[in-house]
Amino acid sequence: MAIMPPQVVPAPEPRGLRYGLLTAATGPLDLPTHGLAGGIIYEPVSCGHARTYPTLCHTDERVSEKTFDPNDAAISRDSFIVYATIACGSAGKTPADLETQVRRRHANGEQTVVESAMATILSAGATPLVPPGTSIMDVVGELEQWLYGADTTAPADAMYGNIGYLHASPRIAAYASEADLIVSDGPLLRTRMGTIWVFGGGYPDDGTIFVSGNVTVWRSPDVSVPPVTQSLNRLTNQYHVLAEREYAVSYDCVAASATFEWGQPT
Repeated sequence: MAIMPPQVVPAPEPRGLRYGLLTAATGPLDLPTHGLAGGIIYEPVSCGHARTYPTLCHTDERVSEKTFDPNDAAISRDSFIVYATIACGSAGKTPADLETQVRRRHANGEQTVVESAMATILSAGATPLVPPGTSIMDVVGELEQWLYGADTTAPADAMYGNIGYLHASPRIAAYASEADLIVSDGPLLRTRMGTIWVFGGGYPDDGTIFVSGNVTVWRSPDVSVPPVTQSLNRLTNQYHVLAEREYAVSYDCVAASATFEWGQPT
């Protein structure tokens, strides 16, 4: 009885990359050439807040009674490299095939790595908050109140005047959806306040939810793949193919975090 070998067919194409940081953030913007090695620094334009002053009969001496806030501090972020590799025998594979494959692998994985980098800088700078209750509504409400509110209690609210971001693991999306805390807005997911959700595999899955000011991603314009033919080890007859791209990520002004104990009712 003859046994037919399997028929080689084209690989099925995916529907597209999942929703995540690269969908929701400003950008990706081109990372400047010098930023590839030294990172970036910029003066944010979304920080700061206003104050009130009574309208009374007065003289020009009123200026001395107003509070003059210092300039917003410049934000500095390190750059980092996201890479993917393939180690493969040379039989049946052309260099062009391997380059296409490693580029696909890089595209499949880069967003999760970038989200992990964002989670790292958020963890380092976030103000810890304690919600008034245990539900997802308590947690999200506390985070948005802190970001947009003007309470003077400790920790003082940030009084952020622009659209903020909520960062969470994919698991949190199910709870937030059940609690009607997600509104579709074209390619974006928002809360009723308009805060943009970022659900991503690179964020911690311990119930931590971050809130932050504006979020931006920079990256080098192209994925770099050294010549595949030069990666062939002729002793082992193995290719070692590399694809890499430089990134920098940042949030503006303020960040806070709170913990939702998933497994509890919404």
